[in-house]
Amino acid sequence: MIDTSQSDGAPGASVLGRSLRAFARYPRHSPATAAYLVVLAVDTVVVKRLLPEATAGRILHEISTNLDNLPRRPFTSLFGSLLVVDHGTWLDYLLVIGLGLAVCLALLERRIGTRRALAVVLLGHVGATLITSVIVAEATHVGTYPLAIRHALDYGVSYASSAAVAAITPLLPRLARPWWVVGAVVYPLTAADWYGRLPDFTTIGHVSAALIGLTAAIVMIPAEARRKGGDRAKSKVRAKAGAQAQSQAQPQAEAEAEARVRG
Repeated sequence: MIDTSQSDGAPGASVLGRSLRAFARYPRHSPATAAYLVVLAVDTVVVKRLLPEATAGRILHEISTNLDNLPRRPFTSLFGSLLVVDHGTWLDYLLVIGLGLAVCLALLERRIGTRRALAVVLLGHVGATLITSVIVAEATHVGTYPLAIRHALDYGVSYASSAAVAAITPLLPRLARPWWVVGAVVYPLTAADWYGRLPDFTTIGHVSAALIGLTAAIVMIPAEARRKGGDRAKSKVRAKAGAQAQSQAQPQAEAEAEARVRG
């Protein structure tokens, strides 16, 4: 017979338990993020997997923020494009959906409230879309971009995700903030397609969204919350150091007690 009385105290069981509890608390702590992820998953499956190809293609063209569709359907394209995930690799999904939305947007919502968190990502998405539209119009006019870009499908949540990733910067420990900003702004450039000195419009959109998200967060996140980010990191370091010191001192105390008993 296997003794399971100590299984709950095993490190693996403890980590699993904490993970399950965090997952169960997720909708309560970040309700808008949780609801958005569910809607995003359902919409993407319906459009990409369940609808007839012709119907799905018509919907994607109507929500696309390309230069031909955006002036005709500004609200449908700007907000509808946030409801379907674009094609990508598993790494893209991990970074855009996992890191950007499931982690960073949830953290924003938990720390600064639902309305402010949603405002940050909406500003990033809408602002970056409008910036890229102006650049595409000028770049296709002068011949830097091919004319076909005006008609290319452009939808998805990557601009909102980039804004959320950059926006959590003020909530991080102070030493980590510069590195996080550099990563949020520079990483999109690593996969850019260049047209002379101009990167592709999607890369411009990601960089713009990150900068907008960072600026909005600095304005919206109270100074007290920014200070708490650094203080929380310091307290974790002190707690870890205290636990290590206690664990090192315990064997010595036990040895001294045993020596006194023997004496």
